[in-house]
Amino acid sequence: MSPAWYRRLRLRQLELLLELSRQPSLTAAAQALHMTQPAVSQQLADIESALGMPLFERGRGLRPTLGGQAMLRYAEQVLAGARRVGEEVQAIRAGTAGVVRIGIMLVAATVLVPRTMSRLQLQADGSRLRIVLVEDIMQGLWPRLERGEIDIVVGRLDARVLSSELPFEELYADPHCVVCGPRHALAAKRKPAWSDVTRFPWVLPPEQTALRAAVNTSFHTLGLPAPRSQIDSGSLAATQSILQLNECLALMSRTAATHYQALGLLKALPLNLSTDVGPVGMAWFDAKPGAAVARVLAALRAEGRMLAA
Repeated sequence: MSPAWYRRLRLRQLELLLELSRQPSLTAAAQALHMTQPAVSQQLADIESALGMPLFERGRGLRPTLGGQAMLRYAEQVLAGARRVGEEVQAIRAGTAGVVRIGIMLVAATVLVPRTMSRLQLQADGSRLRIVLVEDIMQGLWPRLERGEIDIVVGRLDARVLSSELPFEELYADPHCVVCGPRHALAAKRKPAWSDVTRFPWVLPPEQTALRAAVNTSFHTLGLPAPRSQIDSGSLAATQSILQLNECLALMSRTAATHYQALGLLKALPLNLSTDVGPVGMAWFDAKPGAAVARVLAALRAEGRMLAA
């Protein structure tokens, strides 16, 4: 393969590769791209010639080869980068300092990210950032970060983050504790024990998540049966409302629990998981981020130090 192969590729050809990966045939891809089927075939042949290898197996449908899978990842990253630059230029024209897309997990949505947004707004340098927040669990956020669709992910640093080649940074530890509604029977108990919580129904994190596994392991370590799940919820707002209306118990990060307790909405019990998930931190797409992303990372870092203290 020529070292200058990438000079022969255009953004339109990268878009074509991604469309081919989404469609069952060359004909379907041609229709989606408003091109003729021979034109699509010729474009694909030109790309494969530049790379010196086939990118798709022809047969029943189009299946990317190993080389095709690598090129699809490259195409996603390049096109995402082009979109980011376009958005940043448009934001600068509109009088702002740029656009930063942040994926946030529940653990960061209550305190860390709102405080960071306030810090950015208070920076009196005359330039304003446009921030786009996307809330999801890590399973949904991480692939979008790898494709460059979002710039930063803020949440629990799990195994996929630690083993990734993307840059990341730990901010602070935030263990999970048991929470209940302010009028729950355990809210008035001076020293509730783990054996007490097994008598009540629970709102648990979704199955197949690291936190659900940590719950089961913690109870097993204590020699207690896993809690009864009445509701599985990945929504902080829904969980908080359910606890106010029912005798259910739930888990929440200590930071979020303290926040809601101060508002009189929940009661944080002095029961932390013995086995927990990773620390709160951030990961970002560009190893050398632009000024806008670097500014957000610095603000997150500053708020993280305050929460760690």
